Amino acid sequence: MTYNFFKNEEWKAFTPKMQAIRREQNSLGFKQRSLMNRVTDLDLVDDLLLHKMGELEGPIPEKQEKQLRKLTGMDSECWYYKYDRCKDAINEVRVAKCLEVSALQSQIQLLEHDWKVLDKEQDACRDRLIKEHNDATKDQGLATASVN
Repeated sequence: MTYNFFKNEEWKAFTPKMQAIRREQNSLGFKQRSLMNRVTDLDLVDDLLLHKMGELEGPIPEKQEKQLRKLTGMDSECWYYKYDRCKDAINEVRVAKCLEVSALQSQIQLLEHDWKVLDKEQDACRDRLIKEHNDATKDQGLATASVN
């Protein structure tokens, strides 16, 4: 006869806790992916700035320099270093986002540890319930045999 340990309330009590852990892991994973998308977006901006800086390297025709100074108040060299500072700022934000991703991964790993502990406890509960059922069934069988 098979014992349906999974219907036991003690065994079932583990399930909501384990499901809550998985939901939290999924939520943290979503946040991670969102942050990684931001890093990718910042990579694109970094590439665009690098392209703009490349346009400002080398000789710039005097007419363009005058026009640039007239419209912006800065010459090509000023713009080159402004773009360079922007690249540095973008890199700092990328690193910060990567650190956030790493911190979320640490949380996910801690939750995974908690889930594994609960899983082992649930397995131990299952094994104990089955043993108790088998022992009770065996004792009941012996009692029936001694009455006959």
